[in-house]
Amino acid sequence: MADDQIRGLRWAYVLMGVADGTLLPFIPLYLLQRGMSASGIGLVLAASALAALAGGLGWAYLADRRVSPERLLVMATVASAAAGALIVVPGSAAALGVTIVVLTIARSPLALLDPITLRKLRLTSRTDYARIRLRTSAGWAASVVVSGALYQVLGMRLIPLLYAPLSLLLGMWVWRRLKPEAAALPLDTASSPPRVRRIPVALVGFLGSCLLLGISLAATQNFLTLQISGLGGGALLVGAAAAFQALTEIPTMGYTHVLTKHLSHRVLFAIGCAIYLVIFVAWAFVGSAFIAALLKLVIGVAFALTFVAAVTIVNDLTPARLRATGQALVKSVLFGAAPIIGALGGGVVYGSLGPRVMFLGSTLVVAAAGLIAVVAVPARKPVQVVEPVLAPSAATP
Repeated sequence: MADDQIRGLRWAYVLMGVADGTLLPFIPLYLLQRGMSASGIGLVLAASALAALAGGLGWAYLADRRVSPERLLVMATVASAAAGALIVVPGSAAALGVTIVVLTIARSPLALLDPITLRKLRLTSRTDYARIRLRTSAGWAASVVVSGALYQVLGMRLIPLLYAPLSLLLGMWVWRRLKPEAAALPLDTASSPPRVRRIPVALVGFLGSCLLLGISLAATQNFLTLQISGLGGGALLVGAAAAFQALTEIPTMGYTHVLTKHLSHRVLFAIGCAIYLVIFVAWAFVGSAFIAALLKLVIGVAFALTFVAAVTIVNDLTPARLRATGQALVKSVLFGAAPIIGALGGGVVYGSLGPRVMFLGSTLVVAAAGLIAVVAVPARKPVQVVEPVLAPSAATP
């Protein structure tokens, strides 16, 4: 891949992290400030997850068959900027919840950046993905701290003034620097791999593991924000917590290629789940908002291990012609289907039984996720089918 395409991918991830860092960590806190209860917040987050699930799969279908993912990503940034601008429009908490759901639908094609990257890296080592993806964590770390400080001083109605222009900046960058590739030429029937007609059993099992992991994350990560607020923390500490996680994601992702020399991706995924389990127990008993936020340093390691392992495992298990759909499927499970259950259930448990019960219950779910991954994913990586070399197309607006 050309050097300019590598630089384009790196900065696309940075810009995505910067834009998302002004918005995503603060949604539960903003809903709380607008008078919504914990169960109501869980309902909004669950509805958003359902929207992300449907939208992600739909856009991935188009990306695999009709429209270049690069162009879909650009359209998503414009739609996200427009939807984000509506967050501070005066109205009821219910209307705000609907706006959050609409914003989630607008953002769903942003997940296509991963299959775009894996496609452009198909002739290089797959470990290059982790070293490019970590740029999102770097952008996120800087953004959440600055945003949290600004929201603490000036109020959270500043959100669209930061998010909308940054989303448009990402779209402009992708438009100019990530060029769509030409469609694959038909392969000779004799040399073509056999058409895959069934979803591999291993992929189904691993998606079940991702579902459980996503449920535990939705229940803990979203409502940790409420716990920090309940223990006396504000927007600045919420932003700092998100930055703490990103600070440890960066080196972990950067050294994933070293870890994979000794450990398989399924083992790395299981180790990440074990780390989550320990921290969930700690959150159940912590009494300090600062310590609760500081524990996100360890969460960053777990996220890096599980996320990179999940992307790579699905890339291995999915037929080459359906890579965008495969990546959309795992993200729809992790960040779409799972949060529907985790956010809704976590909100009910948090509101009725308290944070301790919610965090301890999540340990059982994440433990099951790690065990299922070890059993379901093959010990040896599947043989990779060599894809045809696709020449980049001329720049098309």
